[in-house]
Amino acid sequence: MLHFRFAFSLVSTKTKDLVTSLGIKTSNIDIRVSGLLCVSVISGENYLYLTFYDESKYVNELSPVDITLPVTPSFEYQGRIMQALTSFNFSDWMNYIRTIFCFTKPLNIRFYRGCEKYEIELLKDTIGNVNDLFVSRQLTDIVSRRLLKQFNTPKTLILCKNPFEEACQTQQIFIQNCEVLEFGDVYTLDDMLLVNGEKVYFYHPTTHKQFNQFVKHWIRGSNPRLQHMSLSIDKTDVVSGAMYLNGIRCMEMSEDAKTEIRQKHKLSVNVDMIQIRRKDGTSAVIGIKKSDNIIYFHFIVLH
Repeated sequence: MLHFRFAFSLVSTKTKDLVTSLGIKTSNIDIRVSGLLCVSVISGENYLYLTFYDESKYVNELSPVDITLPVTPSFEYQGRIMQALTSFNFSDWMNYIRTIFCFTKPLNIRFYRGCEKYEIELLKDTIGNVNDLFVSRQLTDIVSRRLLKQFNTPKTLILCKNPFEEACQTQQIFIQNCEVLEFGDVYTLDDMLLVNGEKVYFYHPTTHKQFNQFVKHWIRGSNPRLQHMSLSIDKTDVVSGAMYLNGIRCMEMSEDAKTEIRQKHKLSVNVDMIQIRRKDGTSAVIGIKKSDNIIYFHFIVLH
């Protein structure tokens, strides 16, 4: 159990070395920055949840949190809240956790309301590059822009709200070399065509016309790195019939082929599909699922 091994490692240098020598492999280390600063160490179905700099313990809650100060994290073990007896600053704690759990990959980090109490630049210096970056809708545009400036090379970017006013600034998000981009605000056709990632998930509905134009551009050669795009259309935007496929040559698919793609991409059995082909011969499928008010699309490139 991660909780026991972490607590045991704190007893002495010998126990720390023993825990390290076990070679415990962790799949992820996630950091959540809000009013609290929390670190989750995840190994399969096991996890260790550590809380640092609990703002409820500060006399002046408006004062910034200094992560260079020593702190003793708390964690739950067998239904009780335990307090580590050893005191390090946050940077030393992160190095300690990485060492005993043999973790060398970039971390995942999520920012929520309350993160303003921490110095973003100092967090970046401590954590380094991150694998996944999540920026909550709760944050002000100024704070979101600071986060995007500091943590500017994530593999996965989850941006719930667009913090930029200028289109050229917004488009910098889409041309980033992310593997995965999740975007929760309004976007344009130009934004879609600038996407340089492999997977993109749009959570704000688009129009049938915009989706139709995107598919036609893809057929002509746009978005060469794209592997999977997920988006939706409000049914009130569709006057009649499948206008989103107007002027696009579609090919029928066998039920076996549809089933294979559903299983591979973990799609619902209710997702129907048609196949299209771009000019260079690359094939893609458009998966379609209709609900009462929304039509959901999965645009999947085949290899």
